[in-house]
Amino acid sequence: RKVIAVEIDGSLMPVLSRVLAPFPNVTVLQGDIMKTDLRALFNEHFAGMRVSVCANLPYYITTPILMLLLESGLPFSFITVMVQKEVAQRIAAAPGSEDYSAFSVFCQYYAEPKLLFEVPAHCFLPQPKVTSAVIQLKVRQNRNWGLADESIFFRTVRASFAMRRKKLSNGLASGFPELGKAGAAQVIAAAGFDPNVRGETLSIPEFVRLANEIVKWRET
Repeated sequence: RKVIAVEIDGSLMPVLSRVLAPFPNVTVLQGDIMKTDLRALFNEHFAGMRVSVCANLPYYITTPILMLLLESGLPFSFITVMVQKEVAQRIAAAPGSEDYSAFSVFCQYYAEPKLLFEVPAHCFLPQPKVTSAVIQLKVRQNRNWGLADESIFFRTVRASFAMRRKKLSNGLASGFPELGKAGAAQVIAAAGFDPNVRGETLSIPEFVRLANEIVKWRET
């Protein structure tokens, strides 16, 4: 029913104005999405409406833009974007897989990703040196993860992936110097994990358990 597009390239504005003239439901705003007040834009144009985001993201700032959208707190239904294939695989990766990363956990904390299809290089002119993919993120409207402290959760995730293929205790001891090796072993055991567990095998609910145990440890 209504499209508000943000385009950074001012030289495209006259062309877009002419091409989109027959479509009164489409408005193009010139600007940088990273500097746009998303909440103000949402409230002005979409109050009371179901809203989704669709974009072909510049690959060099894919992560910052997705972080901006997901952390905005706005009630988007879906975020559907074209990104580099490897990034899409990382976003949708399952625990324990080679592509699973802290960014996977971040995206899946806020949304349920679904890899829709690949877009080969020959679809573009000029052709890039990478394959692209379209991925859809169904934004979680209620994130009832049972977290004691969200900041500790994300700190736990970053620490857990800092030393891939090493024991989780090493990453936690490095990411939380106050824990040390003994404290790291203690919270891992309290969360119900094997002492030799690796961080890249944990799911979001398991990271929540671990983070909550770290919060308890810090409060004692």
